[in-house]
Amino acid sequence: MVHPVLNKRKYLAYYLSAWAGIGFVHAVVLNHFYGFTHLISCTDSIVFYSLFGIIAIGLWYTVKYSDLNKPRWFDLVLNHSGAAAITLIIWYFTAYFLLRQMFAENTDYMNFLSLSIPWRLTIGMFLYVLIILIYYLVISYRNLQEKIENEADLKSIVKETELSLLKSQINPHFLFNSLNSISSLTITNPAKAQEMIIKLSEFLRHSIGHKEKQMITLAEEIDHIILYLDIEKVRFGDRLSYNLDISEPCRNFELPNMILQPLFENAVKHGVYESTNEVSISFTCEPFTDGIKIKISNNFDLEATPRKGNRMGIKNIANRLRLIYQRDNLIKTNKSNSIFEVEMILPKLP
Repeated sequence: MVHPVLNKRKYLAYYLSAWAGIGFVHAVVLNHFYGFTHLISCTDSIVFYSLFGIIAIGLWYTVKYSDLNKPRWFDLVLNHSGAAAITLIIWYFTAYFLLRQMFAENTDYMNFLSLSIPWRLTIGMFLYVLIILIYYLVISYRNLQEKIENEADLKSIVKETELSLLKSQINPHFLFNSLNSISSLTITNPAKAQEMIIKLSEFLRHSIGHKEKQMITLAEEIDHIILYLDIEKVRFGDRLSYNLDISEPCRNFELPNMILQPLFENAVKHGVYESTNEVSISFTCEPFTDGIKIKISNNFDLEATPRKGNRMGIKNIANRLRLIYQRDNLIKTNKSNSIFEVEMILPKLP
């Protein structure tokens, strides 16, 4: 832990200014109330308070290595009592020796110097306690700041870990579905299975290349989505179609990595899987107040038996958005007639 006075020039300037102020008051008192000359008053003040200022810098190291977390108050008081006694003795007698060398012929001042021992030591003790308390306050403040920073770092680590966990829950979901599709196609249509494997490898290469990124542009995310949809089209053919309508300002907007894929997975799972007719997935993005608004919709067969699902994809997205944007109202769903729609608002991060 660095010295609070010597750490920066401005702190040293404040420190010297404080001692200069104390010394000025002392000199005025000697000159005005005791009638000593300006020379004697100023010299007395400079010698005594310059010495104490130098000694006070060294007192930091006494305080620095005192453990207040598990204090033994008796030992603490005993240590500081001894340190105070040594400090005051060295301070007073060093100043006395220097002033005696300079004003030995001034009998009145030398008598005053000898008689002033009690109140000078009282002032010295007050200054010692004040400086020690200030040093302890500095240490307490720094410990508090360090604790706050550590807690912030810990929260950040927990947040990143939770986000990584949520993303890891998304990636296997798609991979398992794709592998199951390939397994089926190897029997019914080997050529399509081969095509799907090639596209899947491109998809995974793209995923791995962006794995460590927390935020990517919408254009990058859409490229990823198109790979996913092309993989599914290998299996479903004309039963699956999609339309992407993206306004130009949206393309470079940064959003959480892999935030859209679960929505398209749900559209395929609850649309194409459940219907024998063509299912169209529509994606639109337009600028919104300090961000963008995204809509993903798909038609579905009202008469089809709904597939079981735990809505984990939507939950994961809501949790990720809450962690990243600190808001709970950024995604909502609407199901009416034969259309399922998801609306997502993504604010611009500072």
